[in-house]
Amino acid sequence: MSIGIESIEYFLPSKYITSKELASKFGFSLSFIEEKVGIKRIFVADENEKTSDLAIESTKKIIEKTPEVKEKIGVVVLCTQTPDYQLPHTAAIVQKNLGLADSIASFDISLGCSGFVYGLSVVRSFMECNGIDYGLLVTAETYSKIINDQDKNTKPLFSDASASSLLSRKPCLVPNRFTFGTNGYGYESLILKSGDPKNPSDEAHLYMDGRSIFEFAATVVPEDLNRCLSINGIDLDSVDYFVFHQASNYMIDAIAKGLGILGDKRVVKCLERFGNTVSSSIPIALKSIFNEFEKEQVKILITGFGVGLSWASTLLVTEGTQKNA
Repeated sequence: MSIGIESIEYFLPSKYITSKELASKFGFSLSFIEEKVGIKRIFVADENEKTSDLAIESTKKIIEKTPEVKEKIGVVVLCTQTPDYQLPHTAAIVQKNLGLADSIASFDISLGCSGFVYGLSVVRSFMECNGIDYGLLVTAETYSKIINDQDKNTKPLFSDASASSLLSRKPCLVPNRFTFGTNGYGYESLILKSGDPKNPSDEAHLYMDGRSIFEFAATVVPEDLNRCLSINGIDLDSVDYFVFHQASNYMIDAIAKGLGILGDKRVVKCLERFGNTVSSSIPIALKSIFNEFEKEQVKILITGFGVGLSWASTLLVTEGTQKNA
């Protein structure tokens, strides 16, 4: 049987900052924050709340929903760029604190907003090659710990969150062929030059060249999505939902415009509820539309893009069992 996503759960910290607070702090109009950026609040982890804590909470929801899989999980891959420590890998902390079997593989991958799509390919391939029936892809970030609170380019965007996706041989969503890309020449467009967030220097905080990232996404991502459609043998009209990384309203619209689908109701937006949750934005968006699936077969085109610069896309197909998700 095909390996794919059986279920998705996510976790958000209890603390959040509203769009009104952000507009007031940075001198933006409320309409700019809520309409152009597209957010109404961002979530912020507590001082003592680590990336592993968020990852554990979203994974607990998976286990509570399907407790029988806990002893059957064979691999945990955690996608994060804000690990608890430089070493060990955060996936090991998640494995320990959830009491998962010590016979499993667990490792981190360091990717940002493209990480869910990359991770989906990694976990599925690992399961296929090693005869594993259940695997977990966990995406978790605490960007608030590496962002300068006074930086108007990053603070109003990024949200702390985690999402856990259970992969199995009885999936709701089956990935088809993937496309990938990297342009390392743009690596400085989104960068953290120091790993110590307590260092008061500018290099200790996340730097983002918003214009460069926007131009990259507006040009490269539509091209990659068309390539993904082509290798999967379908056209735009055959897609039921488009789930882009929830970077910002204007970024999503720029990609939609590049595809010729600007204003199309098939383009999923949940940014206003969650903010830009980095690698968790795609699984959270997928979770937000699970209950809307009513067709026997639904096709969803997903794409992630960002740090590196990197990007990845795939086509997800469900065969009608999606209401179990």
